[in-house]
Amino acid sequence: MTAASHRSGRALVLCFHNHQPVGNFDFVLDEATRKSYRPFLQTLRRYPDVKATLHYTGYLLDWLVRNAPDVVELLREMVASGQVELLGGGMYEPILTLLPERDRQGQLEGLSSRLAETFGKRPDGIWLAERVWEPGLVPTLAAAGVKYLPLDDYHFLRAGLTVDELDGVWLTESDGETLKVFPGSEALRYLIPFGGVDESLAAIDRMTARDVPCPAAIFADDGEKFGVWPGTHHSVYEEGWLARFFEGIQARQADGLVTMTFGEYVDRAPVRGRIYLPTCSYIEMGEWSLPSKQAARFDELLRGFREGNHPELKPFAQGGIFRNFLRKYEESNELHKRMWGVSARVEAAAATGDGASMRRDLYSAQSNDVYWHGVFGGIYLNHLREAAWTHLLRAESAADRILCGEGGWTQAIKGDLDADGGAELLLKTPELTLMFHPHDGGALTEISLPRRGVAIGHTLTRREEAYHARFRQAGGNFDGSTSIHDVLILKDPSVLDALQVDPCRRASLREAFYAEGTTPEEILADAEPLCATAGCEAGTAVSEQGGTILFTQEAPMCCGRASLTVEKSVEAKAGEERFLVRYEVVNHGKETVSGIFSSEWNLNFLSGGYDRWIEGGGSHDVSLSGREVAPEGSAFKIFDVWRKISVGARSDRPFTLVRYPVETASLSEAGAEKIHQAVCLRLLFPLHLHPGESAQFSVTWDVASFVQGGEA
Repeated sequence: MTAASHRSGRALVLCFHNHQPVGNFDFVLDEATRKSYRPFLQTLRRYPDVKATLHYTGYLLDWLVRNAPDVVELLREMVASGQVELLGGGMYEPILTLLPERDRQGQLEGLSSRLAETFGKRPDGIWLAERVWEPGLVPTLAAAGVKYLPLDDYHFLRAGLTVDELDGVWLTESDGETLKVFPGSEALRYLIPFGGVDESLAAIDRMTARDVPCPAAIFADDGEKFGVWPGTHHSVYEEGWLARFFEGIQARQADGLVTMTFGEYVDRAPVRGRIYLPTCSYIEMGEWSLPSKQAARFDELLRGFREGNHPELKPFAQGGIFRNFLRKYEESNELHKRMWGVSARVEAAAATGDGASMRRDLYSAQSNDVYWHGVFGGIYLNHLREAAWTHLLRAESAADRILCGEGGWTQAIKGDLDADGGAELLLKTPELTLMFHPHDGGALTEISLPRRGVAIGHTLTRREEAYHARFRQAGGNFDGSTSIHDVLILKDPSVLDALQVDPCRRASLREAFYAEGTTPEEILADAEPLCATAGCEAGTAVSEQGGTILFTQEAPMCCGRASLTVEKSVEAKAGEERFLVRYEVVNHGKETVSGIFSSEWNLNFLSGGYDRWIEGGGSHDVSLSGREVAPEGSAFKIFDVWRKISVGARSDRPFTLVRYPVETASLSEAGAEKIHQAVCLRLLFPLHLHPGESAQFSVTWDVASFVQGGEA
């Protein structure tokens, strides 16, 4: 075969992945449809000779069916004409490697069935969420009937291929099963649609110039780059970048360039050979999954590669792997491990009842975005975490009704529930779920209301991120000519006020003791306590009797020559959305101890304003966004119109309430932003204990239904 005949078979494979996470706001999806999904299809249809492979995640596809039927109908016409191939994947875009095998298969079957129902054809290929690949996926995908999928060329470079070999499809195998894999071009990811049209087309020409059968240039990346990313609606549509790109492709047809879908290419082109790909994602993921200091250094390395420095070393640069996010963010890990536990409960319940609704909620809780963070908001977006917890709690509650009955039961689950080497304790009633960490001073990280599908304990710890050092240097505007991987925009200067780092994981039921003379104002400003229970290992006891479940823990607090112990117990009763916390503080030392005892609670109401406020406890600033030392009181209540609940606390002793918003500084596709994560509530009790003396007091937390105008 001659070089000329090879050139007549040059292929361009264009793949556009469209995704919206479970729980995203309707106005976000509406804007994305208006600015990207609809105009993209309208533009593509004007060029019927240009073929494309498209992927829509299940949550987005269902939303489009309900809210933008014209877009779905346009897509249906293009699928019927053969201009578009649709890919499958996990229904709610999970990271498949993080799921039990039964859920992997359920997610894959869910989207395949939905595509067959909507468009009349089951997919042969899939989009792999975040291109998170592990070799063990081959038998999973083969069992689901998957024949091929795109990954990044970085996967192939790390397997030992050269750049010149990345112009076709390869075959991988494991456990006797095979799968075809495509190397999507990183160079095209950065060029399209940010570089010039001529520059992009010239790159395609170079990639398809090799003297091999059907050399292909493969683009596989986010569809939101075409209208949703800042500045791109103007550049891609109003300035006509996409139309000029398609026109340029058509003009090259005379020179043998043909656009193909993945399915067409697999049918026409021979495989390049066999390949064994390592555990990998795209190279930027290797940066984001590292701890902050290492991530900053890896970022410098990647920038050097993009500037042409030492390209021969790139295949040997790994960075982290996706599972590192479960170490980097404890909140991600806890959600993940709870999800595994709920999956087992759903499976057991489904064996005796209808599991469709339970599994739908479980799968929705597996949507990948809240398990990680990179250039997009991810785990920092509390409304997405809220959606994941809501679906998880609904799935668990439905399973519990089958496994445990409608009410009157209690359950205590003890073990290493978050795989950190220590034993956790999960207390459950039909109305309440509490997760304690005895090896961390008895900290409480989950406070959930299963029947409401509401979690008020899922806060986020403030951490140092690799990009924080760059926030102070950010500025300028994004005009669509540069990838957001290379631009940092300061959306709001107040984001610089949210760069604090928490000394330990932010949780509830944390205790501290402050020296005599420390003022509440100093505690509001995060004065150092003399001692605290955080990080303390302590003995625990659990009892269940007559619909009541009781957790007790004794923790030491050594404050210089003083020796205190804090015995705390938490009591919950089936049928009630409340729990009682009792404290006993004992002075075991030989000297009198005076100071302030603090009981700290961090609760997530999603926003510091917008129909959330606090009343009582001497509070005079109703906004949860305010920083306040309230006058002494014995009770307060927080109202959440959005969730239709009120959360109240009352004590048998007066306390001073110190509160402030917990806000994080994080990165999103639109730039640097400040996000409200929780309200920190410190209940301060003065203590004066002679040697051998103790003090007892209690706090009752309760939840009630609330609608604007009064409680239900």
